[in-house]
Amino acid sequence: MKAPPRTWVLVASLEHARRGVELGYVMANHGKRAPLARMAISDGILIYSPTTAYPSGDPLRAIAIVGTVTGAEVEPSPVIKGGFRRQAQLRAIDALPLDRVRDHVPTRMLRFGCFELAAADSAAVWKLVPDGPPG
Repeated sequence: MKAPPRTWVLVASLEHARRGVELGYVMANHGKRAPLARMAISDGILIYSPTTAYPSGDPLRAIAIVGTVTGAEVEPSPVIKGGFRRQAQLRAIDALPLDRVRDHVPTRMLRFGCFELAAADSAAVWKLVPDGPPG
């Protein structure tokens, strides 16, 4: 199974990530532009949700939304004043608990909210995703 060109891990509550599935976009770090600008069309997205809702949802600690970047450019977000988003095709999956991907997702990086996953780790995680990587 071939992984997408690059894979980005985004951190968002499941509730926020589901909005992205419905509306066809991703946001990173509460609307920051820079992380989204580093992405390219066809890059893979794994959304890790520490909780079901922000700020006080139940613990989830799993990847439950995956997809691919489809937007050529970052665009202003109508949700957060001064924030940005990027178009993406996303889908919900059966949750992959952090314990199943811990060897391939550097947990110390989750606190940054958005990071690129190394190619070998990306391929390993996508093998665990039902229906595999996008595309």
